[in-house]
Amino acid sequence: MTANNALNNTLQTPFNVGATSVTSTGTQLNLLNGLTVAPINQVITQVFTGSGTYTPTTGMKYCVIECVGGGGGGGGSANSTATTTQSGGGGGSGSYSRKYSTAAAIGVNKAVTIGAGGTAGNTSGAVGGAGGDTSVGVLCVGKAGGGGGGSAGGFTGGAGGVAGTGDFTPTGNSGGTGSSSVTASAVVPSGFGGGSFFGGSVAGLNAQGSGNAGTNYGSGGGGGLTANAGGAVSGGAGSAGVVVITEYVSA
Repeated sequence: MTANNALNNTLQTPFNVGATSVTSTGTQLNLLNGLTVAPINQVITQVFTGSGTYTPTTGMKYCVIECVGGGGGGGGSANSTATTTQSGGGGGSGSYSRKYSTAAAIGVNKAVTIGAGGTAGNTSGAVGGAGGDTSVGVLCVGKAGGGGGGSAGGFTGGAGGVAGTGDFTPTGNSGGTGSSSVTASAVVPSGFGGGSFFGGSVAGLNAQGSGNAGTNYGSGGGGGLTANAGGAVSGGAGSAGVVVITEYVSA
């Protein structure tokens, strides 16, 4: 038997996909009932950083959808006294969701909503704003991260986004806590921003300043820190979410 004949025989060997027995010819899949399934010969990625509409590429057979919710903002801090340091908590990250979908489930198109990043806690020591949910129709949803507590709100870190909708739905990461001290020389770092599935955790501060903004899709902002009457500061804003759709196409 030649190598080519051996390969041809191998490709003709029936195998099972789910409950359906099929035969591979190397160029297409021939179902035993006579139907033909075209081969996948393109992989195309569509990325959405703003809300809009997902329209499948012509020939798309199935796709994998990934959504990350918007990250929460970091807490702000009101002005401290001459012997006090206080800092806000960091925002939590948005949660990640992954969903396998067929062309039939997508239909003509699906609405895409990108969750906004949470607003920074203001200079009155307010809690940071929560992020927004990210979704592709109702098939896949990544949930928003919570805002970090400010000096007027307990210094707590923002909660990570809860589990969303999809086949794989881990929760987001919480932000770090802030704190306060009545000892002038003490260092009380502000809370770090929670990193998302794509990373982007930002460090808290160890000196006077506004919190760091989230640096990657769905990450939380850091808390602000004011020391020894250095002036009121805001937290850092959270980062907006994102949608990534990987399409498997038969051209």
